Amino acid sequence: MIYVAEQGSVQSVERTFKLIEILSKKKEMSIKDMSDKSGLHKATVHRLINTLVSLGYVAKNEQNEHYALSPKLLRVSSRFLEHFDIREQVRPLLEKLSKDCGETVHLVERNGKNVVYIDKFEAPKSSIRMVSRIGMSQPMPITAVGKAILAELEEDEIFSVWEKCTINKRTENTITDYDKLMKEIEKIRAVGYSVDNEENEIGVFCIAATLPKVGDNPAYAFSISAPIQRADEETVKKNIGHLLEAKAKICEVL
Repeated sequence: MIYVAEQGSVQSVERTFKLIEILSKKKEMSIKDMSDKSGLHKATVHRLINTLVSLGYVAKNEQNEHYALSPKLLRVSSRFLEHFDIREQVRPLLEKLSKDCGETVHLVERNGKNVVYIDKFEAPKSSIRMVSRIGMSQPMPITAVGKAILAELEEDEIFSVWEKCTINKRTENTITDYDKLMKEIEKIRAVGYSVDNEENEIGVFCIAATLPKVGDNPAYAFSISAPIQRADEETVKKNIGHLLEAKAKICEVL
């Protein structure tokens, strides 16, 4: 289920959360700093921050008159994460993505050196079915979703994943050389999405992008998978647009 903000708002609530977001980016801040960053009058900032102090969500450093978020916010967020299911949050958008592009869409999460498929939306009008299934695990370097996640990591962690994987040459296009993988990672970072051009499975072309991490939960990615016959330049370009648009909407939700 996706929760959508209702029309209309309470100004003081908007301002309060604006200050919380500003404080989250610094160890501590003065009233003047928060006023400068938020564009709010110092008296308004002082009133709202004092309310947060009284509720226990902000702590005041009496020595320098600076303020910081308190551990109470961590307790609230940790309780939220206990009940958080990313599949529920993104399912409507991924279903829509599958309908918009007419192809199969996957959602995966990282599990160590592998990605695990946790949701799948079959192409609505295609008679071709992918061999992928929910619960299937694949080495990260040989899939579009895995490479998208790798592109978010530091190189030492990418190398650690590579060393732990057994990379078999599944097709002529499977990347079995680490330097070639790193060149691919550089491309992914530049364009914002990854490609699997028959690297994992003959006859299948995939494009993928990552989702934002939520707390300490594993990294997630999603993909559009299509038969290679429908991977002409025009169609791929259109589907990349669908992919990146879906990612932007999911980022708003998360």
